[in-house]
Amino acid sequence: MCILETLKIKKTHHFLSEQDIKNMSTKITKIGITNDKITGRGGLHFILQYIGKIGLYGLICNKILRYIVVGKKGLKFTEFLKQMFAFFIDGTDTSISGFDHKKTDEGYAALLENTTEEMASSHQIKRMFIKLSIVSNLIFNRILHELFIWRLQISKPTVIKVGVDTMVLDNDQAEKREGCEVTYKQKKGFQPLHISWGSFLIDVWFRKGSAHSNHGTDYIDRVTAIVKLIRKRYDAKVPIIIIGDSGFADQKAYTYFEEVLDIHYITTGKMYNEIKEYAQNIPIDNFSELSKNKVIWKFIEFGNKLKSWTKFRRCILTKLHRDEAGQYIINFERPDNVIYTNIGTSPKADQQLKKVGGEQYFEAKTIVEMVHQRGADELIHRSIKELATKEQLPFQNFGMNRAYYYLMVITHFIFETYKQDVVYDVIPITSYPDTFRRKVIDFAAKITKGARSVVLKVTKTIYETINIEEIWKRCLAAPDILLT
Repeated sequence: MCILETLKIKKTHHFLSEQDIKNMSTKITKIGITNDKITGRGGLHFILQYIGKIGLYGLICNKILRYIVVGKKGLKFTEFLKQMFAFFIDGTDTSISGFDHKKTDEGYAALLENTTEEMASSHQIKRMFIKLSIVSNLIFNRILHELFIWRLQISKPTVIKVGVDTMVLDNDQAEKREGCEVTYKQKKGFQPLHISWGSFLIDVWFRKGSAHSNHGTDYIDRVTAIVKLIRKRYDAKVPIIIIGDSGFADQKAYTYFEEVLDIHYITTGKMYNEIKEYAQNIPIDNFSELSKNKVIWKFIEFGNKLKSWTKFRRCILTKLHRDEAGQYIINFERPDNVIYTNIGTSPKADQQLKKVGGEQYFEAKTIVEMVHQRGADELIHRSIKELATKEQLPFQNFGMNRAYYYLMVITHFIFETYKQDVVYDVIPITSYPDTFRRKVIDFAAKITKGARSVVLKVTKTIYETINIEEIWKRCLAAPDILLT
């Protein structure tokens, strides 16, 4: 360095404070390239380890590979499954073409314990979905049923309450899709039938958009399948309560549940004129009261027989008396709701419920509360749509979209079990996918390779904040599905 340059530096430093000089040393002045394998989705590795440990790949292969042909060359089926699970959990790029970008990402490939050559292209993914398009609803449900039994044997409930509902997938803006028809929401799409247990979807019937709640025999058939599964694989005498909205208020289904399945049901019903006329003559003082926070409901029960019915059934009429804002509702604006149930009128099912100490379920107040809790059960629809990030399904072919949807439902099931088994003390188990991704998936990680090991490194802050070491141990100690 010449004398003139040295003098200039000294002169410059004379006018700068020590803090100014320190700040200058931290300024980014160049952009470069690193050969290190770095990813911004460090948490993906842990949940993929969990999926491998619980035996999900073996379960799916056992149920599906007998129906499709997968060549020895090209993309392996387990690799396809792993990369699809990562695709759904990540949620960053939900287009099938995004697989072509991931294929060139060394950091992402290393996170999945792959080389870039093992990463799937979009064409390989599409070809695999073409093969899966022949796999029926029944076959995919066998996977969900095994997952359901796995969790039942872990939690061991004495009463099983399952919700029944449909969910509209709005594909109105998409181009032509097989089965994409006008739904009750006046949007073109699909309308799968869901049976849920808590936060888990345990049975799904993927259907065209025009298929309403009680379409054909779908409702009775799917409830029957779940009841038989529980009776055979879990407990032959455990009480089962089916909860649904007015779309499932059907005398044929009621009779089947009462006389064949010996289970309880609770559904809302339509407010027919005859019920309204009867309710108008009941003094308000005869109603009982149910309150939660500021909300007050009035309710009364009686026997009701609609014109087409062959028998009277237990009926509970509810009226909103005070809303969430603390405002009292005047009579002509008061929303009414009618609930039908066989709790207390089906001897065999009632006996099973009493044997497990379920006397509280016979109270009208408890029945009304369970109906109100359906709002919380329906949040599973928000959760699965948030996991998908969009409602539009990617393919023209109905069978390919069906396979895509079932893989997403299976991923959602594992998303829920992972929260319960691994990260229960990091985030609330009620957290939705966006929060889950932000807290336990979206953090930077560096993958380094030594002489005898491959190491995933995270920052000290992440390591300590979410207790990475403990998460790793829990993933490796996760309960095996195939051992249940």
